[in-house]
Amino acid sequence: MKRKTDKLNYSRKTILDVRNYCVALKKTKETVVSAVSFSVSKGEIFGIAGESGSGKTLLTLSMFGLHNASQLNAGDVSFDQEKIIECGVSIVGTKKLVLRVGFILQDPFSSLNPSVKIGRQIAEAIYLAKGKSPKSSENRALVYELLTEVGIPDPKNCYEQYPDQFSGGMRQRIVIAIALSQDPELLIADEPTTALDASTQRKIIDLIIDRSRRRGLTVILVSHNIALLQATADRIAVMKNGIILDIFNPTKIEDQELNSYTKSLFEGLKHGRQHSKRDQKHEIKPPSPLLEMNNIKKSFTSRILQRGGNFSLSNINIKISQGEVVGFLGESGSGKSTLASIITKLIKPNEGSYNYKGKNALSFEKRETKKFKSDVQMVFQDPYGSLNPRYNIRNAINEALLIHKPTMTKSSREERIVQLLTDVGLDNSAMEKFPHEFSGGQRQRIAIARAMSVDPELLVCDEPLSSLDVSTQAQILALFSDLLKQKKISMIFITHDIKVAQILCDRVYILCDGQIVEHGETQKVLSNPRHNYTSELIEAVY
Repeated sequence: MKRKTDKLNYSRKTILDVRNYCVALKKTKETVVSAVSFSVSKGEIFGIAGESGSGKTLLTLSMFGLHNASQLNAGDVSFDQEKIIECGVSIVGTKKLVLRVGFILQDPFSSLNPSVKIGRQIAEAIYLAKGKSPKSSENRALVYELLTEVGIPDPKNCYEQYPDQFSGGMRQRIVIAIALSQDPELLIADEPTTALDASTQRKIIDLIIDRSRRRGLTVILVSHNIALLQATADRIAVMKNGIILDIFNPTKIEDQELNSYTKSLFEGLKHGRQHSKRDQKHEIKPPSPLLEMNNIKKSFTSRILQRGGNFSLSNINIKISQGEVVGFLGESGSGKSTLASIITKLIKPNEGSYNYKGKNALSFEKRETKKFKSDVQMVFQDPYGSLNPRYNIRNAINEALLIHKPTMTKSSREERIVQLLTDVGLDNSAMEKFPHEFSGGQRQRIAIARAMSVDPELLVCDEPLSSLDVSTQAQILALFSDLLKQKKISMIFITHDIKVAQILCDRVYILCDGQIVEHGETQKVLSNPRHNYTSELIEAVY
């Protein structure tokens, strides 16, 4: 991607200055951010990179009092020449800063109130920042403008809808609209494009850059996507184990002395994926598919307007064989997650047939349904919402084993949990911890371990890598590759990452506006696309 920041100079005036900043977890007293120092200039786009658990999110949120599980230990922080933390003590309240600093957090669903219309949520943010009544026509016009800016279609209709009526990517756009509504001086974007497809990523990043340059908005962009930061940020800080290893100009990497870990990030994805690439030469497929759908349609009726439903999926026809990996690719809102929910029987289609192992899956009896739920497991897109916050990790995985493998002994279950956590790169200490004690990437690894615990025949993965850093992506891809070889399971891999699909998938289906516009063998489709939409997806990749 061509950089848009190379010819644009930001002010040399420092807006954020951090010196010897240290943060620990309240519960364990473990230091997770250690002696961090950096400064950010007004109008600069400052990137922070690092793997899951490196301290990126905790660093940025704790400075402004938005991380309840942390406590400040030491250090000074100044914002726009005013001390907000001195010797590890906050001296300026969060309320005073909230209208000057905008936040885009990693989890869009928990950032939105599920019981309030999204238009109202944006309107209230505008009211707090600008004093314009949420009921005024001027406020509503600003909401429409913001929704249009972040790529939400039909803003007038969307104003009246609730968060659960949007896809994960659409929800993140709404969160971005709320953050931008305040016209903040500093925007902290914590993985703002994690759940978005490549073309939407580009639109959102372009929007953030445009706002930054036009209004002198300073941006701290936290991401595990080093390619995105290289294409976007003026400078990048690399974190590992709570320490900043390097701060550098991404346009002159070769001319700078960099830590070996920093260098590995730029090569990690390529090398890791080459290592994890699976052998896609399969045995002859059985004559009858494991799963087959014909003429599937699904519509959702607006609970607000009670009008006729708009089709989220239309005329979907798919086949999946035993041991095959099939990818569903498309933009946010294209229908990928809705299709996954139908496959796993979380929702029912309005029309069409669905056969699993030769039987009508839509009319399974109670015993068949229980077996189906064990055979077909799902890894959800949102690692924050898919784990029960009241269960420690042992109980979260143990619950699945108790339900689907009731004959296992307690000791066998314990051994199984330990092995599963090891497989996804976590040690035994994770068993006693709760979800809030892990980073987003670590939570997704736990969700994958739980799904694999019952030895499924079909694993449905809805964007399982979207919240993971480069090195962890490579590890999980290798894990999936080993799983496919050892267990001979089938997999549906929903992703907006073209590169992941090329590595893991035998065949791909390209979805656009709820319809399959192209399908076939992965390499053939992606190397020689026939549909313009497929070409656009490929061209948008960083």
